[in-house]
Amino acid sequence: MAVANYHDTYKCYPPPFLADLDGKPMHSWRVLLLPFLDCHEVYKQYRFDEPWNGPNNSRLADQMPGIYAMTGCAKPGNVTTNYLRVIGEETASPISHTLRESDIKDGTANTLFIVENVDAEVHWMEPRDLVFDSMSFTISDPNGVSSWLEPPAGATLDGAVRKISPRMPADMVKAAFTIAGGENNVAHWLEPIADGRDRFKSKSAPCGYSRLEPARP
Repeated sequence: MAVANYHDTYKCYPPPFLADLDGKPMHSWRVLLLPFLDCHEVYKQYRFDEPWNGPNNSRLADQMPGIYAMTGCAKPGNVTTNYLRVIGEETASPISHTLRESDIKDGTANTLFIVENVDAEVHWMEPRDLVFDSMSFTISDPNGVSSWLEPPAGATLDGAVRKISPRMPADMVKAAFTIAGGENNVAHWLEPIADGRDRFKSKSAPCGYSRLEPARP
């Protein structure tokens, strides 16, 4: 909903980052969404005239919105996000321009926008995400879509949370991130779910990690 509300307000999707004068990523899209996550006070304190890890902004690190961490990981002291975008000119997160809904030629329900990752160790304010040209399109690869819940999930641009089949071929995963590839069979591998926690817990999940489904017998 935060992305949709951002789009309604600014008539485009949030850019993956704001850059400095030299083009270096300086501020993350996760910071830009703060006002749409009822985190107005954190947003007010954030300074865009210094880097994300500058002296003032660093003091906001422990105020990460819980929604940026997977279930059970939103704990005091945790500043690592588990939700990343895929940046690239063919994707819904290009760095050269912003996009609006009408630019998504493959359809919003067929285009992955935000995916789970539990391996990249990205600080929630850090302007770093997965990169289309260098990431892995193999499900559960650390440099790609990975999760402590099975199967992994992502959010498509229609706002739905979708399970990503662990058997989804790499070329289909890649296609799901493009906005105008003309693919018409991506949705076959993406199953909508009402609650993203409604999946099995992986054996690699941290202790205390919660889920809604009972453990496998």
